[in-house]
Amino acid sequence: MAKRLTIELLAMIALGLLIGLLGPFGTFNNPPAIRMLNWVMWLLAGYIFYRPTGVVAGWLCDATGLPPLGGRLIALIVASVPVTLVVTMMAMQMSFGEALRWAGFWTMYLYISIVSAVVVGVMGLSFRAQADDGPPPAAETQPTTATKTPPPPAPAPEPDAALPLPPGFGAILALKGEDHYVRVIGTRSEELILVRMRDAIARLGDADGLRIHRSWWVARAAVAAVRRDGRTAIVTLTSGHEAPVARDMMPALRAAGWI
Repeated sequence: MAKRLTIELLAMIALGLLIGLLGPFGTFNNPPAIRMLNWVMWLLAGYIFYRPTGVVAGWLCDATGLPPLGGRLIALIVASVPVTLVVTMMAMQMSFGEALRWAGFWTMYLYISIVSAVVVGVMGLSFRAQADDGPPPAAETQPTTATKTPPPPAPAPEPDAALPLPPGFGAILALKGEDHYVRVIGTRSEELILVRMRDAIARLGDADGLRIHRSWWVARAAVAAVRRDGRTAIVTLTSGHEAPVARDMMPALRAAGWI
């Protein structure tokens, strides 16, 4: 995760220098060094707000089946409000209250939203090679309140040498796709690696498990219980994690005896 954040921050600085050099939205009249410094600060401020908002939007997509593009759009709309406040206060030398009352606030918001959309697009293209192009987001399952514990599991798979995991990582319980990364959940720790979800699953070889969702692969041995709560199917892992089940994976879970 530290590597990903470092790359993103360096990308923000590089984009800030580039946009500052171009001087859009009336900033070209400032000296080059000043406008580049301003744009770097503004992009970093935007990153501080957009990054956590994007994470929350990702959780929302996983929980509701909302397309990733919809989650990014929600994050952009929400995060652009505080970013507009910060940029207005810095650029116009206003107080918080003055920035809120400023007549040009929503015009500035539009500019900020456009820049944010460009930055998000550039970042998405930069990581596209690592993005997972697996099956579409899951729909909901049929409602029921039944709960069933799967049959005794086989031993969990040991880490495959092809996965860049540290020595002594232990058995792999699950893989969780997180943006362009995959979180490997083990019996003793977790590791975030830069790899496509489908490639990570392929590297597990014949490991006994199932891809239950666009963002989840689960080892049979890691399944503590499977429940269908309302219209959502949930797999509870021995580690305490809970993973949603895609509707189109329900037949495979039934065939495997998980439900």
